[in-house]
Amino acid sequence: MVAIMVSKNEVVQAMERLNNALAVSHPNSETAKYVLQALKDIKKSEGVSFYATLQAFFNMAPSIKLSDDFVFSETEKALWDKIFSFKQLGNNLWGAHL
Repeated sequence: MVAIMVSKNEVVQAMERLNNALAVSHPNSETAKYVLQALKDIKKSEGVSFYATLQAFFNMAPSIKLSDDFVFSETEKALWDKIFSFKQLGNNLWGAHL
């Protein structure tokens, strides 16, 4: 089995792209506000704190998105899915990365 490691930089870049897309099409939504705050928190965190902050995002973001009354564009959906693809990698591999 080959371990695929996801860097903090890769996560931050994906979150920045999602943040930028939401800022254009849904700037006042709770989802956009939450993604922006999570991005700020993730950028400031390191090591175990980074993984905990990202896990908190994974736990809360779907509920916040569900409460907003809009549909993602194709681009936003692809970015959201990319970010959430890190969740599975994180569950399997991040513990070894620490």
